[in-house]
Amino acid sequence: MSDELYLVFTMDCERIARFSPPGGPQDWNISERAIRGFAETLLENNLIGTFFIVPETAQRHRELFLELEKEGFELGMHYHAQAFLDGRYKKYLGEYSSEEQYEQLEAAKDYWEKALERSAESFRAGNCSASDDTFRVLKELGFRQGSTYIPDRNIPKFAAVWVGAYPYAHHTHSSNRLIPGDMEYFEVPITADPERSRVWGGKDTLQLRIEQVGKEVSPQQHLDLIDRIIRDQVEKEIPIKTIVPVTHNFFDYSDRENPLQRHLARVAKYFWEAAERFGLKLMPATIKQIHQAADAL
Repeated sequence: MSDELYLVFTMDCERIARFSPPGGPQDWNISERAIRGFAETLLENNLIGTFFIVPETAQRHRELFLELEKEGFELGMHYHAQAFLDGRYKKYLGEYSSEEQYEQLEAAKDYWEKALERSAESFRAGNCSASDDTFRVLKELGFRQGSTYIPDRNIPKFAAVWVGAYPYAHHTHSSNRLIPGDMEYFEVPITADPERSRVWGGKDTLQLRIEQVGKEVSPQQHLDLIDRIIRDQVEKEIPIKTIVPVTHNFFDYSDRENPLQRHLARVAKYFWEAAERFGLKLMPATIKQIHQAADAL
C-alpha cells in the first residue's frame, strides 16, 4: 500500500455565459483572471493541477494555457453539449446514444487539439453527465483518463446519476460506468464526502468545490472534510489515495481580497498539514500523473 496522497486541483474552464447555457464567466477578462489567479495561488503553495477546458475557451486562451502547461499544469478537455459550436445540441451528453456521443466528442476533440496543438488525453463531462457508453466512447477516441463524476450525484435531468458509483481512482468498465473494470481508460472521480453529507437540496454529496464556501458550506467544514477524505482512504487501505477539488473560471482568483481566493489559499496550505498529520507524503499531481502512478503500482 502506498503512503502517498495524490492531490490534483481542477478547474472547469467554460465559455462566457452568453454562449454557455450551463453557465460561464461574465466575460473573457474574468475568465483569464480566474485561470491565472488560480494557477498562481497553487504555485505559491507548491501545487499544480489540471485545467478541463471546453474547445472554444482553449482557442480563446491558447497562449495562457500553453504558458501554464510549462509550469506543470495539465490541459484536459471539458465538454458541455449545449455550449459547443452554435448551440445545435440541446441535451446533456449522457442523454445521447453511443454513436451520437462519439460524433460530438470526436468533433470537439478535433477543435480542441487544433486550438492548442496538443493531443487531448484527459476528459471531464459537463455536469458529470454520462451513460454506460461514455467511458468506452472516450477510450475509442483516444482519451486515456479523466475526472468525470461526483460519487452519489443524483441529478436525472443532467443524465448524471452516480448513486453507488465507485468513489476512488480506478480503471473503468466498458459497459457499466458505476464499477471498476479492466479498460485502459482511468477515472479519478471528483472527491466527495465519504460520510455522504448532502448539498444542492440533497442532489449532491458535499465536495471540495471552492465556490460552495459562503453559500452552503463554511471554511471549517471544508477543512474537516479534507480530514474525513484522508482518513477514509487510509482506513480502507486504498492503493492510490487521491483528492480532487474543483472550481470554475467564473471567479476572480487574481484578487487577493476575494473571499474565494483566500479560501483556495487556505485549503491549499491545509493539505500539506493534513497529509503530514496522517503520515502521508503529499504528491501534487495532474490526472494523467495519477494514472501513471496507478499503472506503476
